[in-house]
Amino acid sequence: MKRMAWVLLCLVPVLPAAAAAQGMSRVPVRVKLRVMAQSVPVRSGPGGSYLEIARVGRDQVYDAIDRSPDGAWYRIRLTRGISGWVLGELVWPFEVVDEAGSGEPGLLARLSQNSPFGDGRLTISLQGGTLQSEGLFTFRVGYQPSQYYALELFASESPGKLGNILTYAVELLVAVGPWRFIVPFLAAGAGGGTSLPGQDVRLFSSRTQFMLLGGGGVLIALPGINLRLDARRLVLLTADQHWGALALSGGFMLSF
Repeated sequence: MKRMAWVLLCLVPVLPAAAAAQGMSRVPVRVKLRVMAQSVPVRSGPGGSYLEIARVGRDQVYDAIDRSPDGAWYRIRLTRGISGWVLGELVWPFEVVDEAGSGEPGLLARLSQNSPFGDGRLTISLQGGTLQSEGLFTFRVGYQPSQYYALELFASESPGKLGNILTYAVELLVAVGPWRFIVPFLAAGAGGGTSLPGQDVRLFSSRTQFMLLGGGGVLIALPGINLRLDARRLVLLTADQHWGALALSGGFMLSF
C-alpha cells in the first residue's frame, strides 16, 4: 500500500425554520452574551423542543443576533458561521461600548471571542507533514470534555524509501493557554507502529511494535475553521531495540 486516503464527511447544520424566525426582535448590535452555566445546549430554534445543534461552555462570549418575542431565548452566532438559540437564563447579556465609533469589532476582537478548546466538542483533523524527512499523512478524531484538555485517536502513514510506516495511538492534549484564539498545548500518548519495509530495509520487521510519543503544538482559531501545528517525538520499542523519529505536521481541525 503506497497511499492512504481518508474521506471526511461534512455535517450539514440544521437551520431554524423560517416561521420560527418571524417576529423576532433585533437586539442592539453590540450586545454580547457570556455563558454562565458549565455546558449550555444551542438549539435550532427558540424553544426546548428544537434540535440541539451544538454546546457552549462557561465563560465563552458570543454576539447576540436576535431575541425571541417573549425574551426567553437569544440567538447567537457560533464560531463556524452558524447561528443557534440559547436559553436566556443560562447566559449573561452585556453591552460593549465601541470607543472607536465603528459598528463592527475588529478581526482580533472577533477571533478572541472563543477558544479552539471547548466543552463537549467533537473534532476531526486532517494533516500533512514529515516523518524523518519522509511524507506523513495523519487523520485525527478527538473529544474535548473541557476547555483544558482533549482526547484524540489518530492514524497516520509515512510512505518513503524505508517503506510504509503506519502509526496509530491515543493521545491526551492539555492546553497551556492563553485562552484566546491561539492555544498552545502539550501532548503525550501511546499506541503502536507497523512497518511495511521496502526490499532494502532491515530496520523493521513487518510486525506491530509498541509506541510512545510526546510533544505539543498550537491551535489557531479562524472564522469557520481551526488551524493546527503539531510536533511529536515517536519511539517504537521492541524487547531488544528501539527506534525514534521526529514527526512534524500541520493542517486543519473542524469542531462540532
